[in-house]
Order: sequence, then structure tokens, then C-alpha cells
Amino acid sequence: MRIELLQQADSLEEAWWDLWRRDPCATPFQSPAWLLPWRRHYDDGESVVLAFWHGERLVGLLPFYRLDGRLLLWGAGPSDRLDGLFDPALDRKAVQWAVNGLGEPLDLFQLPADSPLRQASAPDGWQERSGYSENCAVLPLPARPSAKMNQNVRYYRRRAIRAGVSEPEQAGAEMVGQLAELHTRRWNDRGESGVFADERFRSWQQSAAISLERVGILRLFVSRMAGRPIAALFVMAAKRKAYYYIGGFDPEYAKLGLGTVLVSHAIEDCERAGLESFDFLRGHESYKYRWGAVDESTFARKLAPSMQRVA
Repeated sequence: MRIELLQQADSLEEAWWDLWRRDPCATPFQSPAWLLPWRRHYDDGESVVLAFWHGERLVGLLPFYRLDGRLLLWGAGPSDRLDGLFDPALDRKAVQWAVNGLGEPLDLFQLPADSPLRQASAPDGWQERSGYSENCAVLPLPARPSAKMNQNVRYYRRRAIRAGVSEPEQAGAEMVGQLAELHTRRWNDRGESGVFADERFRSWQQSAAISLERVGILRLFVSRMAGRPIAALFVMAAKRKAYYYIGGFDPEYAKLGLGTVLVSHAIEDCERAGLESFDFLRGHESYKYRWGAVDESTFARKLAPSMQRVA
């Protein structure tokens, strides 16, 4: 076993994919298709990447970056379900030893319950604050939506057809620009800007979508009227699980319930593909629970040397 400390990770991409496939808990949010574009567009602070090697095989990866005197995982902020990557055979004590050896404050959140980053012991004399972070609303498949939701789906599908909206279809990465416009238009209608107003976010999503499509993870769904996109959903699917990341629709057609129609189509598509769950990710919007989603907790952990205050 050797542990390498790097300031970039592009050269690891092939080995990174191999490790991602071996980690049974890995999500698209730990993949190089998601995180390498993220780091290129969100380049604040210095990268501190820990790569764990067994011979020539990458068996662990912790991509941190330094911001305001603390280490955070790549993707922190606009991403979801943060964690490192770990081969099942990796000795978890190596993770603890390496993190402790960095000697820098850690600010970790959205960790799964069984993450080695959550379970590793703090260095002697360090301060620690840990606990609940956020819930993700996860829908087991096949779905068991409420009677009210089933009724809404039938109603909105009929309305959409009468209005001339085409059946939802799967599109490619080229649709991200249209999704950005629809999402922004919806939020502008509420008097807010929306996340795509940030050029870094928009550029990252366009780059990530291309990489995700190349490896078969991207599922981007769209509804059209007279050939023009009026609603879109950005979904990722891997390892028998789907993740609904972001969507948008033209507020001019809000009464058609296009969000409900597209989510229903995406869920049915995932069921046909034999997936086990549809993760709505962070947020407590009531519609998620009408589909039958249940909360799954993620956890936070802050560590700092004893002479520094844990915020």
C-alpha cells in the first residue's frame, strides 16, 4: 500500500473509473465524469487529492480542496451525496491514517452513514463536531404513489396531450442549454435568478453531461410543443439507482403540470430498466413524498486541531 498526495487528478481518470466500478456504494456524484468537470469550473483553492494504491491498482480516492483554511470534498456546494471512493478490500485504517496525516481541518457533509470518512477516528487531541446533515428523498422502485398523485398524473397527461405537447422523450447532452433556459425562466418568473445564472454552474453542467452521456449514465428527458422544448429533467442512472438532479419548464405552461408528467415518465423509464430506486436528492418538497419517497439521512463531520475552534 502506498498513498500519493496530488494537486490534480486528471491523470487518474482511467484508474478512477476502474475504482468507481469496484466501489459498490459509488454514485454518479463520485465519478470522474461529474467531478473532473466540476473541478475545472470551480477551481477555488488548492486541490489536495489522496490516492491509495495497491501495486498499480487504485484502491481509494479522496479528492479534497482547501478553502478558507479547511478541506472540503470536491463537489461541495452544488453537488449531492458527497464521499470518497473505496475499494471493498481497502483497509479502513489506511483512510484514517492518511486523513490524520494531513493535519488540516476537515469540513465534511452529505456523507452516507457507512462512509469511512465518517467512521475514522479523529486524531488525538482534536476537536470534533458531527451529526445529521440533510435528508435525501428516495423512492423505492417499482413506485407506489399516492392515489392523489396517480390521479394528478392521469389528469396532467390528458391536458398535455390536448394542448399539443408531445410524449416525453429521452434527449442527449446537447439539451442542457435548453434545460438551463427553461430552469432560469421558471425561477425568473418567481423573481429569482436560479442556479444556471452562475456561468460556472452552466458550463460545468454542459461539460459533465457530455462526459456522463459518453459512459451511459445520463438520462435527460424532454417534452416539446410544436418541436420546441418546454420542459426538461436531468437524471443520472448507474448501479441500479437513478438520481433526479435538476429540471425546468416554461412557466407559460405551468398549468399543464409538465413537471409531474416528466417525473412520471422518468420513473417509468427507470422501472422498465430494472432500477431499484429513484433518488430525488436534497430538499423537502411535498411532491416527492406523494410519489412515495422516504427520507434517507446523510451526515456531517467537522474536525480541527485542538488549538482551532470547530465552527
